[in-house]
Amino acid sequence: MMKRQTLQKSLPRLVLAGSLLLAFPLLSGCNNGPDSSEALSHITRAETYSEQGQFRSALLEVKNAIQKDPNNVEHIVRLADLYLQVSAAKEASDLLAPWVKEQPDAVGLTLARAYVEQGKHLSATETLALQTPSSPEDQLEAALIRAEALRRSGEAAEALALYNSLSASNGSNIQAITGALQAQINLGKNAQAIEAADVWLAKNETAPEVLYWKGLAQYRQNQLKEASATLTDAVGVLPTSDIFLPIRRNVLTTLSRVLTEQGQITEAQIYNRILAENMNSGAREQAEAAVAALKEGNFEEAKAILRDTLKLNPENEQVALMLGAISAGTGELDEGAQLLKENLDPETTPVQFIRAATMAQIDTGDREAALTTLDRAIKARPNDNELLAMHGILALSLPGRENDGIASLSKAIGNEPERVRLRLALARHYLQNEQPEQALGQLRMAFTANPADWATTSTYLNVLIQQGEKQEAGEIRDSLLNGYGDQPRAVLLASLADAQLGNPEAATTRLEKLTKDSPKLQQPKVALANLYAQSGQREKAVSMLVDAAAITPEAIRPLQQAGQIYMQDHTVDEAKTWLASVAKTNPELEQNTDTLTALIAITQGELANARTTLSKWKDTDSATVKRALGQLLLAEAKAAADNKEWPEARAKAAEAIALEPENIGFALLPAGIAQMEGKLDDAFLALDAVEQTHGEVPATILSRARLLQQQKGPEAAYNYLADKWQATKDQQIMPSLLGLAKEQAPGAVDGLTDSWVQEAPDSLPALLTRAEWLMTDGQETAAASYYEKVLSQQPNNVAALNNLAWTLREENPDRALKLAKQASELAPNSPAVLDTYGWVLHLAGKHAEAKTAIEKALDLAPGNAEIGAHLEAVKKAM
Repeated sequence: MMKRQTLQKSLPRLVLAGSLLLAFPLLSGCNNGPDSSEALSHITRAETYSEQGQFRSALLEVKNAIQKDPNNVEHIVRLADLYLQVSAAKEASDLLAPWVKEQPDAVGLTLARAYVEQGKHLSATETLALQTPSSPEDQLEAALIRAEALRRSGEAAEALALYNSLSASNGSNIQAITGALQAQINLGKNAQAIEAADVWLAKNETAPEVLYWKGLAQYRQNQLKEASATLTDAVGVLPTSDIFLPIRRNVLTTLSRVLTEQGQITEAQIYNRILAENMNSGAREQAEAAVAALKEGNFEEAKAILRDTLKLNPENEQVALMLGAISAGTGELDEGAQLLKENLDPETTPVQFIRAATMAQIDTGDREAALTTLDRAIKARPNDNELLAMHGILALSLPGRENDGIASLSKAIGNEPERVRLRLALARHYLQNEQPEQALGQLRMAFTANPADWATTSTYLNVLIQQGEKQEAGEIRDSLLNGYGDQPRAVLLASLADAQLGNPEAATTRLEKLTKDSPKLQQPKVALANLYAQSGQREKAVSMLVDAAAITPEAIRPLQQAGQIYMQDHTVDEAKTWLASVAKTNPELEQNTDTLTALIAITQGELANARTTLSKWKDTDSATVKRALGQLLLAEAKAAADNKEWPEARAKAAEAIALEPENIGFALLPAGIAQMEGKLDDAFLALDAVEQTHGEVPATILSRARLLQQQKGPEAAYNYLADKWQATKDQQIMPSLLGLAKEQAPGAVDGLTDSWVQEAPDSLPALLTRAEWLMTDGQETAAASYYEKVLSQQPNNVAALNNLAWTLREENPDRALKLAKQASELAPNSPAVLDTYGWVLHLAGKHAEAKTAIEKALDLAPGNAEIGAHLEAVKKAM
């Protein structure tokens, strides 16, 4: 096999190579064959046609050569070269890609050039790495491709340095100078580009490509007269060809624009007509019609137009991507996801289509595939903030990829510090992982960058208050009022902070004014209603929440909250009457009042009444009504199972599953019904079916454990859950596993609680459970360290405060007293907390205060022997 040396071979070299191969057939490798001579004649004619600009004929001749000699990679490369000359880079890469593994030296450079001209700089660089150019010509070509890959990846400065070096050592090379000119224009160095072009043109034969980039730089400098002259010169030296080459299109398009801006409309129209004659007007008109339909919101018409266009041109990736994005966005997920997947190239596809593809993959449950796409996309475009943000947020949601998510979001924030929502995403991740200090670090920087991003500032205030940082929360509240006192959201957040900081009167006064000044805002009314409810003004709270509900009738939450407050002072029947009166006064709320009435009926076991009420809304698309109907079906299925009406129970379960197929609780109903019926084999089969659809998730694992416990006993259930914990380390399994371990394997509790903490070192449930076990086992000192960790995350955790105070009662009585007092203030009616507080007071010599606290504890838990003993000990000490 002969090694390809340069991008384009001259005819004499081809003839010479062919002659040598014919003379030495044993050395010809894959170039030999019965049709080599005839194939070479096609190549010779192709060379002639190409030099004359007759590319269509040249392409046909090379294809004929390939037909005669299909295994000759030289012919394949020749065809790819022609494709590149007519700007068909994708066709070139598609042609060469199958050959790259077997013939990397023969096809590598041309394939890399094809990739880089598509903007696929990553693929180009990877392809270059497969071969080592040996000749000076190939080394130059590889360097030019690397420079262009740098430029296309956004590294324009590095690309310019390499292009300048190549141009200095290869003074007549057009690719080197045009690459340098493009890099300079990318960097905004238009004056330098003009100067560099002039220097090159003074030393070399005029090239239209160099004139084009010079003209574009002049246009960017607003040198319209000079740009017009330069581009007119370029028109005069454009090569003739039977295909409308990209250089001709670029020159004429820019010249038309320059002439138009100079007011030379007549001259510009000459070039516009040439451009129009060489464009696919039918495709353009269809595209314009599709865009017009989209602007009018007529998605079905747009999809129909795009489908017709795709039938005529199945290879049109842009049309396919647009159709895929619209289909996915209008509920046709299967079609949309497939189109996006088939036509998406992570290196070059516009970000909006990558976003659409990612969302479609997530919606179809293929999150790993979505992340793989984004992995490749950010590798190709490492500084694209939209891609980094998408990658970071998705990676945070996938186990094992959290660090990648943090890295991507951190880089995006570094590029654009004002993107505070990215800091919010990081903060939420840290909060979910019980890392409040890291979350606060992100939120502080976000607030500094943009205090008026209300969602972020709201989270910041809430975390501060939860962590007991009251002074800082007060400072943030004051800065909001001082800096944004005329903005309702700022006033709302400051008022909510006041309410949590123990200033309900100030919060109420401020919110009453805000609801009066901005009656159309819902959140202030809900906040004010909560304050009214907390102060015992429940009637005012209910009225305010009904007003809030009327602002967004489609949302049931405010009305539901109003109902919960109303029922604190009224019977169920009175609540039903009240809901009917609300519907009469506010007809727009009737659907929600009926839904709440039905839910009340379900809780009361009045299933027939609930069905009658919901039947009025059977044709609605309301998610709230659907959820209520799902609850009704669940209740009906359980009622039928309780009455041993098994067919009816299964029918109701099937209806619930059809209503909400993604609801794992509904999906498990058939297994639960079979278990109640005593048909454990059927229950296991039903559970197997759920796992096939939903996968092996905590809900199915726990359901199988319950089935095993009924079938084989608690030991079998314990062994199964222990195995699943070792395999999955899913924290949702642990509470049930520990419950069984305490009975079946008490000796394993120590190891299990320790394993839980090792797996989730910041998990409050894990820390508290481990500490509780150590306390039970008499290891109070060891338990204290875990309670300290809990309080570092959640300073107001009553259990940790109380138990840590107990462990420190003798070693550090002053701190123990402080902790116990704090716990008693947070939980003034907890017998255990009051007992601890009293006993620590007693140990500190404050017997009278101790007696008061322990007496209250005993009143709350009469008959408790331990508390009673403590009280007697205190009395004796007085």
